[in-house]
Amino acid sequence: MQLFETMRLEEGQIPRLSYHYERLAHACDDLNFQFDPEKWHREIEYLTSHYPNGVWRLKVRVDAQGEVTSEIAELPTKSRFSARFQPSHPSADPSRVTHKTTDRSHLEHDHQTDLILLYRSDGKVLEFDIGNIVIEEAGEWYTPANDGDLLEGCKRRELLATGKLQIRNYQKAELIEKLRTQRIKVYMINSLREVAEVDIHL
Repeated sequence: MQLFETMRLEEGQIPRLSYHYERLAHACDDLNFQFDPEKWHREIEYLTSHYPNGVWRLKVRVDAQGEVTSEIAELPTKSRFSARFQPSHPSADPSRVTHKTTDRSHLEHDHQTDLILLYRSDGKVLEFDIGNIVIEEAGEWYTPANDGDLLEGCKRRELLATGKLQIRNYQKAELIEKLRTQRIKVYMINSLREVAEVDIHL
């Protein structure tokens, strides 16, 4: 198993880089992975200097021994996704839920839609398999509280820190009712795509 960060490299710059570094360092500490900040910074400097133009999908991995590897590919243009509801895995290891590891078994799905929208057994809406959820209602943006049941996304942190996003929990039934009456819009946010509209298949 490895830890990883998926980042947007755009015109030689990585938005939210400090958030990615903090999240990875915290995860390494929690999971007893060796982590050498110098190796991380050296890899980032190499990539930003060698890809000064265009928009790229950058994934940087760290293994338990602290080795840093990366892969990079052009980011396809896509601004709208489809999704359907899926219950969260009841026996998922909390460390896999709250940290970004290569063990993604709790997020597996058959890809009938681009994404899945996870919800808890009590109905609380959680997150998408590749990003946090934002619900736009009456001109405001909301996202569920993190009660140790979702991944703390870097774009989520940025929007909360700048006051553009507020905390509010939604139940699955409430979300469905408001979608059907067109009272809300749903977005997926992550550091790679930033903000993308999502069509929920009901």
